[in-house]
Amino acid sequence: MNRQQPPQTYPYFNAMEPLAVAEIDRQLQRLPIEVTNSINKGDAIAYALNRLPPLYSTTEEGWHWQQARKKETLQDLICEAADWEIKAARRGKKIFDPADATS
Repeated sequence: MNRQQPPQTYPYFNAMEPLAVAEIDRQLQRLPIEVTNSINKGDAIAYALNRLPPLYSTTEEGWHWQQARKKETLQDLICEAADWEIKAARRGKKIFDPADATS
């Protein structure tokens, strides 16, 4: 079984990040290659994460608890957030337009 491990860079980590990445990857694999190539994966992940609750943990035990919690309560929300971004990207809508920030 391929079990995700928490990153070791900081004493805390957001367990939602790899869950969002996995869902974006899953949804992109179902699309035609020309559509997939037109979507910035980093933007897609950030868009989804900004619409999902953070799942911070400070221990490996907490990390695994958060992963299990996702399966029980948050899978639909993760799928929906990823889907929103992919639909926006397919319509050609910019996720963030720097010109909007200056007005």
